[in-house]
Amino acid sequence: MKWNWLLIFFLFNLFLVSAQDSTQVPKPYYPYPKYFPPQGNPSGIDSSDFVNPKLGSPTLGIGPGILTFYGDVADKFSLSPAQSRLGFNLSVSEHLSRSFEISARAMFGSLSGSEKGPRFINFESSIRSGGLNLIYNFDRFLPMKRRIDPFLLSGFEYFEFLSKTDVLDKTGNQYHYWSDGSIMNMDENDPNAANAIPLSRDYSFETDIRKWNNPFFGKYPERSFAVPVGAGVNFHLMPRWNFRLGATMHFTFTDYIDGITPDNKGTGKGNSGKDKYLETYFTLTFDLFNPKPPFISPLSDEELLALANEDTDGDGVIDFKDSCQGTPAGVTVDAKGCPLDADGDRFPDYMDKEPNSPLGAIVDDHGVAMSDSTIAKNWREWSDTAWAYVSYTDTIINPPAVTGEGWQKGRDATIVYRRELVILLGNYKEGVPPAEMSKLLSVPDVRSSMQSDSSTSYVAGSYSRLKDAEKRRDEMKSSGFPNSKVMVLNKDGSLSEPTADLLAGIKDHSINNLPTPVIDSKDVVFRVQLGAFSKKLSSSVFKSAGQMVVLKTEDGLYKYVTGGFYTIQDALEERGRLEKKGYNSAFVVAYKAGKRVPLSTVSGGIITPKNENLEEPKTPTGSIDKKLVFFSVQIGAFISDPPADIAQKLSKIPGIEKKKKSSGINQYIAGRFQSYDEAKSFRDELSKKYGISGAFLIAFFKDEMIPVQEAVELLK
Repeated sequence: MKWNWLLIFFLFNLFLVSAQDSTQVPKPYYPYPKYFPPQGNPSGIDSSDFVNPKLGSPTLGIGPGILTFYGDVADKFSLSPAQSRLGFNLSVSEHLSRSFEISARAMFGSLSGSEKGPRFINFESSIRSGGLNLIYNFDRFLPMKRRIDPFLLSGFEYFEFLSKTDVLDKTGNQYHYWSDGSIMNMDENDPNAANAIPLSRDYSFETDIRKWNNPFFGKYPERSFAVPVGAGVNFHLMPRWNFRLGATMHFTFTDYIDGITPDNKGTGKGNSGKDKYLETYFTLTFDLFNPKPPFISPLSDEELLALANEDTDGDGVIDFKDSCQGTPAGVTVDAKGCPLDADGDRFPDYMDKEPNSPLGAIVDDHGVAMSDSTIAKNWREWSDTAWAYVSYTDTIINPPAVTGEGWQKGRDATIVYRRELVILLGNYKEGVPPAEMSKLLSVPDVRSSMQSDSSTSYVAGSYSRLKDAEKRRDEMKSSGFPNSKVMVLNKDGSLSEPTADLLAGIKDHSINNLPTPVIDSKDVVFRVQLGAFSKKLSSSVFKSAGQMVVLKTEDGLYKYVTGGFYTIQDALEERGRLEKKGYNSAFVVAYKAGKRVPLSTVSGGIITPKNENLEEPKTPTGSIDKKLVFFSVQIGAFISDPPADIAQKLSKIPGIEKKKKSSGINQYIAGRFQSYDEAKSFRDELSKKYGISGAFLIAFFKDEMIPVQEAVELLK
C-alpha cells in the first residue's frame, strides 16, 4: 500500500514541476492526434494547420502496472508490499474532442492477499478485464501548446477471475496453523497432536477456492463487472509518442475474488463491502494514423498578425490587399492601393506626362498619345528582321566560368545577344535522379532555368547559328543525352520551339565572336559546391557568388553549385574567392564521363588520396557562414516622422537605427542577434519595457534582407 501512495505522490509532484516548466519548452506542439480549430484566439491567426476532429485516427497503448487488492483478506490486518502483483494493459484510444477521449482497454494480471493470524488465510487470483473508459484532460483550463495533460477517467468494464489458495504442501498434506505460529500436518486439538509433523508453506496456490467452498456457496460465477475511477498525467514525449502515468481504483460488483464473504462462519467471516483493487500503471502510447507532426512556425501569433497588417509602401492599404505595392510616398491611391489614373491609359497620374490623353489612345512609355506615323515607325522597329533598327543592347551577366581553348575565363564577362539557341538536355518537374544529376554536372556549360509550369530546364551552349546548335545537339546525344533538342532561349528564361519566325530574328553571327567550343565527354569538369538546402533560397543569398546551377534532388533538397572549370587550380581559386565572401565550407567536386569521381584521381597529385563520400547528401548541408546571418527587430515604419508619443518611446531604445527605404519609408530597426530566440526575447522586452506593440522580427544575410524562415533554414 505504501508503494502505491508513494508512486501517486511522485506523479503529482512530477506534474507540478512539469506544469511550471511547460512555458519554457522551445518547441511546444498541440497534443492531439488531429489538430482541432483554435479556441480563444482573437486574432484568428494560428501557427498550425487545424482540421475538424475525425474518427479513425486511433492511439495504441501498452504498458505494465502494479495491482493491489482491497477486500476481506488482509482488510483489517497489516498489508505488506509483497501482496502486490504485476499486471499489463493494452488500449486503443480515440479523441472525441479536445477535452474528451474514449479508450477501449484490456488488462491482464493477478491479485493476491495473505493473513498471518488469526485466520491464516491466503489467495491468489488471475484476472483479465476489458471495457471502455472516458478520459477528460482539462484542455479548457490549460495552455493550448503544452507537453503535459493531467486527466481523470471513469468507465465500465467486464472481468473474469480464477482464485486459488495455498492449503496443501507439495505432498498433499493440509496446513494447520498452531497458536505458537508453527505449521503442522494435524490440528492443534487433535488427540494425536503429539505426533504432529512440522510443515513448510510452498506458496503454490494449488486449490481452487470455488471448489473448496462449494459446500458453503455453491458454484458461484467467477466473473463480474466493475467501475474504474482514476487519475494521472499524460506526457507528450514527441509528436505521435506519449507516456501516461496513472492510478485507477476498480470497484467490482462481486465479493468472491478472495473467497471470503459475510456468509463465512466464525473467524472466517468477511465484511459486507464488495472487493476492489488498485491499479498503478504506466502506458506508452503511439498515434497510429498521424503521419506528420504539426508544423509550428517560429513566428508567434503577434508576429503573424503584424505581417498580415503590414503596409510596406505606406499608402494606407495593407500589403495583402494592395494590388500595386511599392507606391512612392505621398501618391494618392484607390481602394486597391493603386495610383490614380484619370485618363485610363495605364500610366498613373504621377508618372503621366499627359494626364488627359484621349480615351482609347495608344500611348508611349511616358503616357503621351502617339500619332499614326509614330505607331507605324515603332511597328517597323519591333518587327525588324533585317537588323536595320535594332542594336545589341540586351546583356547576360556571369556566364559559365569555363576555361580552356575557345572559352572565356572571366566570370563577369558580358555577352551581347537578342535571342540565343541552346541545347535542352532535360526538363524535370520533380527532383533530378542522382545518376542524371551527375551527367548534367559533367557538362561544363550547363545552366538551369525555371519555367512557367514550375519545372526546371537544364540547357547547354549559346548559339546564333542553327547549324552550330545542331552540331552541339548531335554531340550531346552521343554523350548520353538522347533526348537533346535545339530550343530558343528567350530573355525571360522561357524556352520556345525554333520556328521560322524566331530563327529569322536571330542574326547569323557568333554571339560572343568566339569559335564554337569543342566539348569532349572525356574531359574532367570541376565545380564548387555551396550546399544542399531543404528550401529554395532567394537570389540575395548567392548575390556575391556569381551564377549558380540549382538542382533539386529526389530527397527534396536544393543543391547549389558553380559553373564548371577545366582545371583544379581554377576551381580552387574560385573556392578561395567564395570563402572570402562568407561561403566558408564550400568544397570542390569533380565529374567525368557522366559520373562524380574522387578528386585524388583527377587532380594531378594536388589532392592526396582520401576516403571521399561520393553519395549525394540526404539531409541539408550548407557552406554559409552563420555569422553573416542575423535577426533584428523592426519597431516601426513611417512615411514621415513618427507621431510624438511613438517618437518619445523610440528615443529611449538604445541602439535604434533609422533606415530610409527606396520607397521613401523610414524604417526603425533595433538589435543584431545570431539567434532567433534571442531576437524574440528582445522583441518581448521592448513590448514590456517600452510599451512597443506591433514590433516583429526581420532577418538579414550580409546586410541583405531575407525572409525570416530562410534565415532559420540557413542556421540549421
